[in-house]
Amino acid sequence: MKLSGLFPRQACVTCALALSLLPVGAQAYIDGEIIPVGGPHQYNIDVGNQDITSNVAGSLISSEFALGGLYAGTAYCNTPMTNQPVFFTSRATLAESGNNPGYLRLNDYMDVKIEIYIRGNRLEYLPVPFNNESNRAYQNTCAPPSVQYTDFESGSKGRVTFMITKPIINGVNLVGTQIAELYGRIGSTASGIGSVPMSVIYINSGVLTVPDKCVVNQGTPIVVDFGTIPGTGSKLNGNNYSHNVPIHVKCEGGSFTTGSLNIKLAIQQASPASFNSDYLGTTGSGDRSNLGIKLTDQSGSTITPNRFYNVPGFNNNEGDWNLIAAPIANAGTNIEEGDFQASATVVAEFQ
Repeated sequence: MKLSGLFPRQACVTCALALSLLPVGAQAYIDGEIIPVGGPHQYNIDVGNQDITSNVAGSLISSEFALGGLYAGTAYCNTPMTNQPVFFTSRATLAESGNNPGYLRLNDYMDVKIEIYIRGNRLEYLPVPFNNESNRAYQNTCAPPSVQYTDFESGSKGRVTFMITKPIINGVNLVGTQIAELYGRIGSTASGIGSVPMSVIYINSGVLTVPDKCVVNQGTPIVVDFGTIPGTGSKLNGNNYSHNVPIHVKCEGGSFTTGSLNIKLAIQQASPASFNSDYLGTTGSGDRSNLGIKLTDQSGSTITPNRFYNVPGFNNNEGDWNLIAAPIANAGTNIEEGDFQASATVVAEFQ
């Protein structure tokens, strides 16, 4: 009974020893394959936030990246290798564009071309995807079973070009988009590239926006100087001491690229005159609560602050809104001597 109990135990020991001799074949690499130390090196391209000024199909937005930094990789070989270049293959993780050769389909509005800079003696940008491209640096050796290099840099520099395929609405968020994988091998990769990429390239962040922009008088502030006027309330009636206020407005970009829109304009002020909200309020030395600025259009109609008005005569999202400004006093009051100011902003509303 004791002997029969020993046989299966001994058989199990024999099996365990046999299994311990097998794991060499379990980690088989393609000859010359380069495995990055610590896993694929991740490169994040930050394209930043950009405004799209030409929102039409075919427009290009380009960005270069030079992220720097070296990473380590282990080359595995079954036979000795000397004076070999590194061959690179890149796979696109986006589908190829069906309409624009060399581009990948990013989303419904944009295609993207990614070009990776290959170091060594190649020093060239290659569009993804590419296959079995040498760095032309005949200096790598490998003594079985492996050798480690610490100065890989290919993949850390390149160019990204976005092509608009149809007009964008508002903007496109590019956060977290993986676009390419880079594989390497000492010696030709024609027979295979292995299973682990050396580096993975992402568009890490960025928002491409389509600004709707209206510019007033080419960005120059409108200044009206009333000079010296009397403080007598009866003379400050909203007609005397008037000055022209020429306002030229040009709207472009974003929604305006699709054609002419219905544009309305307003004079925006946080604090209209306390005695009448139809007028701009004033500030300055002394009490200015009884002094306002009356605005009228060319027909004589009062332009009330913070109210939008249709502006006739706009053509191709550009036109003029010519107003008249005059000081006006609260009825039955005189205005203290001293300086006064009024400021407001021209704003646009469109649809």
